[in-house]
Amino acid sequence: MKKLLLIALACVLGLACSKDKYQTKPQITIKSINTDVVQVGGNLDVILSYTDKQGDVDDSVFIQKVRLNSRVVATIRDSFGYPIPVFPANPKGDIEINMDYETVKSAINPPIVQGSNPVVYESDTLIFKFAVKDKGGNLSDTISSGKVVVLRIQ
Repeated sequence: MKKLLLIALACVLGLACSKDKYQTKPQITIKSINTDVVQVGGNLDVILSYTDKQGDVDDSVFIQKVRLNSRVVATIRDSFGYPIPVFPANPKGDIEINMDYETVKSAINPPIVQGSNPVVYESDTLIFKFAVKDKGGNLSDTISSGKVVVLRIQ
């Protein structure tokens, strides 16, 4: 009987001392990306999943475009933020990010693919980095997408 009582006490103490599964700093993952090739005039739709102990992930999403092309060119707005609409506190959920073609493309004047006839412009090859800030000012770690190719015409 004493052994059973000691085992039960140890289990109760173990459960009482376990850490919360959610942290104060938001945690994010990429749940889905609608495509890895954005057509001219197309969209890039990303769904991020988050967990946050306070459930106050309704400040902003920071997005950075990293151009991987070997030719260095002037780029359009490489870093930007999107406000997250205010919603009821929830320690877990999804954030939808819908970026139109003008937001997704990178090179201001994409270079011409040498030897192409008719003229073909070099696509933008990008990685998108995401971070989320909650109302308490806590910033998540930065996560990265896989390669995304944005087809270009002049």
